Amino acid sequence: MITEVKNNLASSLLSILRDKKSEGVSFRSAAEKLTFLLVERALSNLPSNKVVIDTPVESNAEVSVLNDEVVFVPILRAGLLMLHPAISIYEKGRIGFAGVYRNEETLKPNLYYFKVPVIKDAFYFILDPMLATGGTAVCVVEKLLKLGINPGKIKFISFVSAPEGIEKLKKFSGIEVFTASIDRCLNDKGYILPGLGDAGDRFCYTEGVEVVEDYGI
Repeated sequence: MITEVKNNLASSLLSILRDKKSEGVSFRSAAEKLTFLLVERALSNLPSNKVVIDTPVESNAEVSVLNDEVVFVPILRAGLLMLHPAISIYEKGRIGFAGVYRNEETLKPNLYYFKVPVIKDAFYFILDPMLATGGTAVCVVEKLLKLGINPGKIKFISFVSAPEGIEKLKKFSGIEVFTASIDRCLNDKGYILPGLGDAGDRFCYTEGVEVVEDYGI
């Protein structure tokens, strides 16, 4: 199931992320706000429980509350920019991490780190700004499934998604994708068009500087 979050605010924030002139603070600020909108939409689909409270003007008022376990799993490193706004909207959410890097020649994912709490009946929100080839997403989903997580409890949250990546996730029945835009396609290097470039570099503000990578493997 795909939910494309379309409204004027989401579109405005996404336009900032797409603009190559948006650097540092402006990129991070727009990314946090857009994450908030997407996570809010995903949370709104979760089941709620009825409880009785006392308001300042009435006793025994019945209200609905979210009372589910939620685990946020950002995919390193770009997914980290989505973690703070995610836990700010759902403060009791637990946190796991998935470290995956993409081989730039083969475009295949390589998992180098995975640490996720296993909570019975919890919902798992995978956070990654871009769903491109789908290789990274599939890699993380398969790890969760091996832990016994029900695919119907997995939500994938992204700013932009390519049709190719969405198609890859369709093989897992029940997974929901929440995105601000289904973009046109991938280029020959596996980047989303029109996309927003390398979200990791833009978030970390490392474009144009040397970055040392050592995965210890």
